[in-house]
Amino acid sequence: MVYHLVRPVARYVLSYYFRNIDITGLANIPPNAAVILAANHPTAFIEPCLLACFQSRTLHFLARGDLYKNRLATAALRALNILPVYRIQDGGYAKLSRNYETFAQCYRALSQCKAIMILAEGRCIHEKNLRPLRKGTARIALGALDRDATLGEVYIVPVGVNFTAAERYRSTVMIRCGAPLRTSDYLAAFRMNEAEGIRQLTESVRAALSEHVIQLPDRPTDNAAGEVRLAMARNNLGDPPAGITHSGKQVQVELEESAKRPVDPAPFLRYAAQLQTHGLRDEDVVSARPTRFPAASPLGVVLLLPLLPLWLVAEIVALRGPATIEFYSPVRFAAVAAGTLLYLPLLFVVSWPWKLYLLACLLTVRWSLRTVEDVITWRRARRFTQLSPELRRELRELRAGLL
Repeated sequence: MVYHLVRPVARYVLSYYFRNIDITGLANIPPNAAVILAANHPTAFIEPCLLACFQSRTLHFLARGDLYKNRLATAALRALNILPVYRIQDGGYAKLSRNYETFAQCYRALSQCKAIMILAEGRCIHEKNLRPLRKGTARIALGALDRDATLGEVYIVPVGVNFTAAERYRSTVMIRCGAPLRTSDYLAAFRMNEAEGIRQLTESVRAALSEHVIQLPDRPTDNAAGEVRLAMARNNLGDPPAGITHSGKQVQVELEESAKRPVDPAPFLRYAAQLQTHGLRDEDVVSARPTRFPAASPLGVVLLLPLLPLWLVAEIVALRGPATIEFYSPVRFAAVAAGTLLYLPLLFVVSWPWKLYLLACLLTVRWSLRTVEDVITWRRARRFTQLSPELRRELRELRAGLL
């Protein structure tokens, strides 16, 4: 019940927390079968929130056992369909043995043709890459199929979750669900040799998942140059979309760009440095920008005013949370979502004029944020047009040369 109460609030907050959520391949998730969604893991818990909110199936999740600190935390997590997976650092071998019960619950869920989401890398790393997968996904899928003779199939759907800038508010997230793998294809090998069957299925899942995850080189200079190349590739598509979309164009372009052979990073870094010097972005060079001040922006600011304290508190909470970039944006999102729930009781205690104003503010967040972004875009456009004609031409020629 809690899962279904929290879900619409999380969906609404996510829809404006990110400027654009583009999700494709949902038809690859079988609607009435045992399914494991195997995703990469660039943030602490935004990927599960996104998949829970923007596809139709009710999901069960696995999370680190150290989150189950007390009875209240345990009750809350279980109400959200989250099961614990213990590591040896969470309490030694005594707690490690509790994973057998978690696996048994996963087997039961799959036997009932439910859907489980697993962050297949097993650890959270804030980067555009795909690390080796843990064996848990294959172990659970094969174990469920092996134990239940009536279960015809367990499908594993590779899910690539790609952020333009996971740590930044109002960035873009692109989710692509690939074609499902059939666990039954590996069952004979598993029954002959468990370790070998698990290894084969894990390798197949990783190969399938890598097709949907944007991956950049590890070396810092190559990685930074890769980010510039991705920005240029996406900006060649024109003005970015907003809201919830299902085109898949941007993720396809970025996947193709990231798959290209590495090039000399120096020219890309010089171009990025020039843009930074003048307070510009690549999109300011490539596309025409508005020359008139957005007339609707003052109204957008007025409608955002009641929410500013909430976002300020959320920022403070995120900064005081775990000192890792992987947790920063998820904690901030969770604080915004929880704070949004606290606004709802105000609708029952304030007078009618304030009630209507607050309701309008809550319902128009996405539009209001876009009007503020239009002002920022207009300011950068003015900054670009105020450059000398020679410098504007130099930037455009430098960009054209990189392409």
